[in-house]
Amino acid sequence: MNSINAVSSAKLNAAKKAVEYITDAEIIGVGTGSTVEVFINILGELKSEWRDRVFTASSIDTILKLGSLGFKVIHPASIEKINVYVDGADEVDHNLNMIKGGGAALTLEKILTYYSEKRVFIVDFTKLVDYLGEKHPVPVDVQPYALKFVCSYLTRRGYNPKIRYPVKGKYGPVVSDIGGVIVDVQPPKKFNPLELERELSSLPGIIETGLFVGLADYVVVGYENKVEVFKRKT
Repeated sequence: MNSINAVSSAKLNAAKKAVEYITDAEIIGVGTGSTVEVFINILGELKSEWRDRVFTASSIDTILKLGSLGFKVIHPASIEKINVYVDGADEVDHNLNMIKGGGAALTLEKILTYYSEKRVFIVDFTKLVDYLGEKHPVPVDVQPYALKFVCSYLTRRGYNPKIRYPVKGKYGPVVSDIGGVIVDVQPPKKFNPLELERELSSLPGIIETGLFVGLADYVVVGYENKVEVFKRKT
């Protein structure tokens, strides 16, 4: 099997496993991304089993996908808790820390993650790394008014910030669902995720970061013909 098919099979295996974690959930949060899309499609095939469940989502894209399949989707502002949240990740290290935000939905993803009773992240094997930043920069959601201030600070720190622009489509920077501008930050190799998260979060103008430190209860890793589940150490 070629590499593309192997990754597709891995995503499917991880998504199938994730369904087991939402069996008893009444309110289910769903994130954004290619592996999550596979998860949503699986739910669509099993729609009769999930007809009475309530879903909430981290992005307009996920709302549209769930809605098109006939699921009941409500705004996060109308609920007090989420039983299980399922999302993907761009990178996962050995401590289950993650980089997220490749789809520019990091702020809403972190809100739903933090306030969920159980957090399950599904990835294919290519997302596993020895250290964060190995393959992807760290996205940050920046208030447009502070964009130049923030980028200037990050440049002085040697973090090489780059305002993200779409490959095609609209002109101008990539804007998150909450109206922030996405800036991709490249900190030094083998940085400390918790320390960088604290530094970036302390800067006025940064709405949220794509560093998810200590927020995963389970990480489900799909391979071509198997699944591994890693549980957060308590």
